[in-house]
Amino acid sequence: MAATILIVEDDFGFRETLHAILAERGHDVEIARNGAEALGMLCRIEGPALILLDLQMPVMDGIEFLHHFRRRSDRGGDQVVIMSALLTGDFIRPPPGVARTLKKPFDLSDMLQIVEEFGRSSSPRPEVTVQDPPSV
Repeated sequence: MAATILIVEDDFGFRETLHAILAERGHDVEIARNGAEALGMLCRIEGPALILLDLQMPVMDGIEFLHHFRRRSDRGGDQVVIMSALLTGDFIRPPPGVARTLKKPFDLSDMLQIVEEFGRSSSPRPEVTVQDPPSV
């Protein structure tokens, strides 16, 4: 099964482009226009999910979203990737709770590689059935 991806981005064109590319590759993609919408959507999204998060948004920005997100114990398998033009200094290295950062504009192949890595790491492992040894 493909990874569930939540795109949290206020720029309509960028958000829709990411949505189309990821959906075309078979991913279940949800979109939110700001951090507040994204927090509300987490109840409906089956985990683990990959959250592609912009930092600058109206209503609730990415930093405030991260503050609320880190306090949720029900989303332990989710991974957050910050994607922003504001990535300088401390944000080049991912802050706590963030798996990766992508500085806008970024190469689409870099984002797709992150999505594929997440998909592989979040795939359910096949169940191993242990049978009783034969009686002697």
